Amino acid sequence: MTTDPKKQIVFATPRYVDDLRDCFFYHTMTLPGFGEVRGHWDLRGRFHDYAGNVDVKGKSVIDIGTATGFLSFEAERNGATRVLSFDMAHARQQRFLPFAENARRRDPEKQNRELEQWKNAYWLCHRLLNSKAQVYYDDIYQLPVQLGQFDIALVGSVLEHLSDPISALASICRLIRETIVIVAPLIQSDEKIARFEGSANNPENDFTWWTYSTGLYREVLQMLGFTIERITAAQYRYHYQERLETRHTLVAVRNQPVTTA
Repeated sequence: MTTDPKKQIVFATPRYVDDLRDCFFYHTMTLPGFGEVRGHWDLRGRFHDYAGNVDVKGKSVIDIGTATGFLSFEAERNGATRVLSFDMAHARQQRFLPFAENARRRDPEKQNRELEQWKNAYWLCHRLLNSKAQVYYDDIYQLPVQLGQFDIALVGSVLEHLSDPISALASICRLIRETIVIVAPLIQSDEKIARFEGSANNPENDFTWWTYSTGLYREVLQMLGFTIERITAAQYRYHYQERLETRHTLVAVRNQPVTTA
Protein backbone atom coordinates (compact mmCIF):
# COMPACT_ATOMS: atom_id res chain seq x y z
CA MET A 1 0.00 0.00 0.00
CA THR A 2 1.46 3.35 -1.04
CA THR A 3 0.05 6.84 -0.63
CA ASP A 4 1.32 10.15 -1.94
CA PRO A 5 3.21 11.85 0.94
CA LYS A 6 2.62 15.24 -0.72
CA LYS A 7 -1.10 14.75 -1.20
CA GLN A 8 -3.16 17.73 -0.10
CA ILE A 9 -6.41 16.98 1.68
CA VAL A 10 -9.50 18.62 0.23
CA PHE A 11 -12.62 18.08 2.30
CA ALA A 12 -15.93 17.94 0.49
CA THR A 13 -17.86 21.17 0.07
CA PRO A 14 -21.33 20.94 1.62
CA ARG A 15 -24.22 20.57 -0.82
CA TYR A 16 -27.58 22.21 -0.38
CA VAL A 17 -30.17 19.45 -0.83
CA ASP A 18 -33.87 19.86 0.00
CA ASP A 19 -35.69 17.32 -2.17
CA LEU A 20 -36.00 13.66 -1.14
CA ARG A 21 -36.36 12.71 -4.80
CA ASP A 22 -32.70 13.61 -5.27
CA CYS A 23 -31.64 11.25 -2.49
CA PHE A 24 -31.01 7.58 -1.78
CA PHE A 25 -31.16 6.63 1.90
CA TYR A 26 -29.11 3.70 3.20
CA HIS A 27 -30.02 4.47 6.82
CA THR A 28 -33.54 5.16 8.02
CA MET A 29 -33.51 8.65 9.49
CA THR A 30 -35.83 10.91 11.46
CA LEU A 31 -35.45 14.41 10.02
CA PRO A 32 -36.92 17.80 10.93
CA GLY A 33 -39.61 18.71 8.42
CA PHE A 34 -39.74 15.20 6.94
CA GLY A 35 -40.25 12.84 9.85
CA GLU A 36 -39.24 9.24 9.19
CA VAL A 37 -37.40 8.67 5.93
CA ARG A 38 -36.91 4.98 5.25
CA GLY A 39 -33.64 3.48 4.12
CA HIS A 40 -32.25 -0.05 4.02
CA TRP A 41 -31.16 -0.23 7.67
CA ASP A 42 -32.90 1.18 10.73
CA LEU A 43 -30.33 1.70 13.50
CA ARG A 44 -32.25 4.39 15.36
CA GLY A 45 -31.91 3.99 19.10
CA ARG A 46 -29.23 1.31 18.61
CA PHE A 47 -26.04 3.33 18.24
CA HIS A 48 -24.49 2.07 21.48
CA ASP A 49 -25.25 -1.58 20.64
CA TYR A 50 -23.99 -1.17 17.09
CA ALA A 51 -20.79 0.60 18.14
CA GLY A 52 -19.98 -2.01 20.79
CA ASN A 53 -20.69 0.41 23.66
CA VAL A 54 -17.49 2.29 22.87
CA ASP A 55 -17.61 5.71 24.52
CA VAL A 56 -17.07 8.39 21.87
CA LYS A 57 -17.40 11.37 24.23
CA GLY A 58 -14.38 13.64 23.88
CA LYS A 59 -12.94 11.46 21.10
CA SER A 60 -12.12 11.99 17.45
CA VAL A 61 -14.01 9.56 15.19
CA ILE A 62 -13.71 8.53 11.55
CA ASP A 63 -16.82 6.90 10.10
CA ILE A 64 -15.77 4.58 7.28
CA GLY A 65 -18.38 4.07 4.58
CA THR A 66 -20.62 6.72 6.06
CA ALA A 67 -23.49 6.31 3.54
CA THR A 68 -26.39 8.41 4.92
CA GLY A 69 -24.24 9.37 7.89
CA PHE A 70 -26.21 7.86 10.76
CA LEU A 71 -23.11 6.77 12.68
CA SER A 72 -21.39 10.13 12.15
CA PHE A 73 -24.37 12.11 13.39
CA GLU A 74 -24.86 9.81 16.38
CA ALA A 75 -21.17 10.08 17.26
CA GLU A 76 -21.58 13.87 17.30
CA ARG A 77 -24.74 13.63 19.39
CA ASN A 78 -22.89 11.44 21.89
CA GLY A 79 -20.08 13.94 22.40
CA ALA A 80 -17.37 13.19 19.84
CA THR A 81 -15.17 16.26 19.47
CA ARG A 82 -14.25 15.67 15.83
CA VAL A 83 -16.07 13.51 13.29
CA LEU A 84 -14.91 12.75 9.77
CA SER A 85 -17.36 11.01 7.45
CA PHE A 86 -15.59 8.99 4.76
CA ASP A 87 -17.00 7.41 1.62
CA MET A 88 -15.92 6.53 -1.89
CA ALA A 89 -15.31 9.34 -4.36
CA HIS A 90 -16.56 7.59 -7.49
CA ALA A 91 -18.63 4.49 -8.13
CA ARG A 92 -15.81 2.93 -10.15
CA GLN A 93 -14.01 2.43 -6.84
CA GLN A 94 -16.61 -0.17 -5.84
CA ARG A 95 -15.86 -3.62 -7.17
CA PHE A 96 -18.73 -6.00 -7.85
CA LEU A 97 -18.66 -9.73 -8.35
CA PRO A 98 -17.93 -10.30 -12.06
CA PHE A 99 -21.24 -11.63 -13.37
CA ALA A 100 -21.25 -11.38 -17.17
CA GLU A 101 -24.98 -10.60 -17.28
CA ASN A 102 -24.53 -7.63 -14.92
CA ALA A 103 -22.23 -5.64 -17.17
CA ARG A 104 -25.04 -3.41 -18.44
CA ARG A 105 -26.77 -3.07 -15.06
CA ARG A 106 -23.49 -2.06 -13.45
CA ASP A 107 -22.69 0.66 -15.98
CA PRO A 108 -20.21 2.96 -14.17
CA GLU A 109 -21.93 6.19 -15.11
CA LYS A 110 -25.32 4.92 -14.00
CA GLN A 111 -23.74 3.75 -10.76
CA ASN A 112 -22.13 7.12 -10.25
CA ARG A 113 -25.47 8.91 -10.63
CA GLU A 114 -26.83 6.63 -7.91
CA LEU A 115 -23.79 7.38 -5.73
CA GLU A 116 -24.51 11.09 -6.07
CA GLN A 117 -28.03 10.44 -4.76
CA TRP A 118 -26.40 8.55 -1.86
CA LYS A 119 -24.24 11.60 -1.12
CA ASN A 120 -27.24 13.93 -1.45
CA ALA A 121 -29.03 12.02 1.31
CA TYR A 122 -26.03 12.52 3.56
CA TRP A 123 -25.88 16.25 2.90
CA LEU A 124 -29.61 16.70 3.47
CA CYS A 125 -29.23 15.03 6.88
CA HIS A 126 -26.04 16.98 7.60
CA ARG A 127 -27.87 20.29 7.14
CA LEU A 128 -31.10 19.38 8.91
CA LEU A 129 -29.26 17.89 11.90
CA ASN A 130 -26.88 20.87 12.13
CA SER A 131 -23.89 18.59 11.82
CA LYS A 132 -20.33 19.89 11.99
CA ALA A 133 -18.82 16.65 10.64
CA GLN A 134 -16.21 17.00 7.92
CA VAL A 135 -16.54 14.85 4.81
CA TYR A 136 -13.79 13.27 2.76
CA TYR A 137 -14.27 11.23 -0.43
CA ASP A 138 -11.47 8.98 -1.67
CA ASP A 139 -10.32 5.36 -2.07
CA ILE A 140 -10.69 3.17 1.04
CA TYR A 141 -7.54 1.28 0.07
CA GLN A 142 -5.47 4.49 -0.04
CA LEU A 143 -6.53 6.58 2.95
CA PRO A 144 -3.92 9.35 3.23
CA VAL A 145 -2.01 9.81 6.48
CA GLN A 146 -2.50 13.55 6.01
CA LEU A 147 -6.03 13.07 7.37
CA GLY A 148 -4.39 12.82 10.77
CA GLN A 149 -4.91 10.40 13.62
CA PHE A 150 -8.29 9.46 15.06
CA ASP A 151 -9.10 7.89 18.39
CA ILE A 152 -11.84 5.66 17.01
CA ALA A 153 -12.80 4.17 13.64
CA LEU A 154 -16.36 3.01 13.03
CA VAL A 155 -16.46 0.47 10.19
CA GLY A 156 -20.12 -0.46 9.95
CA SER A 157 -21.18 -3.13 7.44
CA VAL A 158 -18.43 -2.23 4.98
CA LEU A 159 -15.83 -4.99 4.86
CA GLU A 160 -18.16 -7.72 3.55
CA HIS A 161 -18.75 -5.57 0.46
CA LEU A 162 -15.07 -5.26 -0.43
CA SER A 163 -13.06 -7.59 -2.64
CA ASP A 164 -10.00 -7.10 -0.41
CA PRO A 165 -11.05 -6.41 3.20
CA ILE A 166 -7.56 -6.99 4.60
CA SER A 167 -5.97 -4.22 2.54
CA ALA A 168 -8.84 -1.92 3.52
CA LEU A 169 -8.26 -2.68 7.21
CA ALA A 170 -4.56 -1.93 6.81
CA SER A 171 -5.41 1.41 5.23
CA ILE A 172 -7.83 2.29 8.04
CA CYS A 173 -5.71 1.12 10.96
CA ARG A 174 -2.80 3.40 10.06
CA LEU A 175 -5.01 6.34 11.09
CA ILE A 176 -6.26 4.96 14.42
CA ARG A 177 -4.74 5.72 17.82
CA GLU A 178 -6.97 3.68 20.10
CA THR A 179 -9.97 1.64 18.92
CA ILE A 180 -11.44 0.18 15.77
CA VAL A 181 -15.06 -0.98 15.76
CA ILE A 182 -16.02 -3.43 13.01
CA VAL A 183 -19.63 -4.43 12.38
CA ALA A 184 -20.06 -7.39 10.06
CA PRO A 185 -21.49 -10.86 9.68
CA LEU A 186 -19.17 -13.36 11.37
CA ILE A 187 -18.21 -17.03 11.23
CA GLN A 188 -17.87 -17.99 14.88
CA SER A 189 -14.74 -20.08 14.63
CA ASP A 190 -11.17 -19.69 15.82
CA GLU A 191 -9.99 -21.13 12.51
CA LYS A 192 -8.52 -18.53 10.15
CA ILE A 193 -11.12 -18.96 7.42
CA ALA A 194 -13.28 -16.89 5.10
CA ARG A 195 -16.49 -17.82 3.28
CA PHE A 196 -16.98 -16.58 -0.27
CA GLU A 197 -20.52 -15.24 -0.45
CA GLY A 198 -20.92 -15.12 -4.22
CA SER A 199 -23.14 -17.66 -5.97
CA ALA A 200 -23.21 -18.17 -9.74
CA ASN A 201 -26.99 -18.64 -9.70
CA ASN A 202 -27.64 -15.38 -7.82
CA PRO A 203 -26.36 -12.48 -9.93
CA GLU A 204 -28.56 -10.01 -8.01
CA ASN A 205 -26.25 -10.40 -5.01
CA ASP A 206 -23.10 -9.11 -6.65
CA PHE A 207 -22.16 -6.72 -3.85
CA THR A 208 -21.27 -9.08 -0.99
CA TRP A 209 -17.90 -10.80 -1.22
CA TRP A 210 -16.74 -12.32 2.06
CA THR A 211 -17.62 -13.34 5.59
CA TYR A 212 -14.60 -13.71 7.85
CA SER A 213 -14.19 -15.84 10.96
CA THR A 214 -13.33 -14.63 14.45
CA GLY A 215 -9.95 -16.32 14.08
CA LEU A 216 -9.18 -14.54 10.81
CA TYR A 217 -10.15 -11.12 12.17
CA ARG A 218 -8.06 -11.78 15.28
CA GLU A 219 -5.01 -12.71 13.23
CA VAL A 220 -5.26 -9.81 10.79
CA LEU A 221 -5.88 -7.25 13.51
CA GLN A 222 -2.87 -8.57 15.46
CA MET A 223 -0.78 -8.03 12.32
CA LEU A 224 -2.00 -4.44 12.28
CA GLY A 225 -1.22 -3.85 15.96
CA PHE A 226 -4.68 -4.39 17.47
CA THR A 227 -6.19 -6.92 19.85
CA ILE A 228 -9.88 -7.84 19.88
CA GLU A 229 -11.21 -6.82 23.29
CA ARG A 230 -14.80 -8.02 22.90
CA ILE A 231 -17.37 -9.28 20.41
CA THR A 232 -21.10 -8.72 20.74
CA ALA A 233 -24.07 -9.68 18.58
CA ALA A 234 -27.48 -8.13 18.05
CA GLN A 235 -30.32 -8.03 15.57
CA TYR A 236 -31.09 -4.92 13.55
CA ARG A 237 -34.05 -3.99 11.38
CA TYR A 238 -33.29 -4.49 7.69
CA HIS A 239 -36.05 -2.49 5.99
CA TYR A 240 -34.92 -3.49 2.50
CA GLN A 241 -36.30 -7.00 3.04
CA GLU A 242 -38.38 -6.26 6.17
CA ARG A 243 -36.62 -8.63 8.50
CA LEU A 244 -34.20 -8.66 11.39
CA GLU A 245 -30.55 -9.36 10.57
CA THR A 246 -27.86 -10.42 13.02
CA ARG A 247 -24.64 -8.46 12.96
CA HIS A 248 -21.57 -8.87 15.16
CA THR A 249 -19.58 -5.97 16.55
CA LEU A 250 -15.86 -6.47 17.09
CA VAL A 251 -14.08 -3.95 19.29
CA ALA A 252 -10.30 -4.01 18.89
CA VAL A 253 -7.81 -1.81 20.76
CA ARG A 254 -4.33 -0.81 19.73
CA ASN A 255 -1.62 -2.76 21.54
CA GLN A 256 0.60 0.30 22.03
CA PRO A 257 -1.23 3.62 21.85
CA VAL A 258 0.05 5.93 19.14
CA THR A 259 1.49 9.15 20.53
CA THR A 260 1.93 12.37 18.62
CA ALA A 261 4.55 14.97 19.26
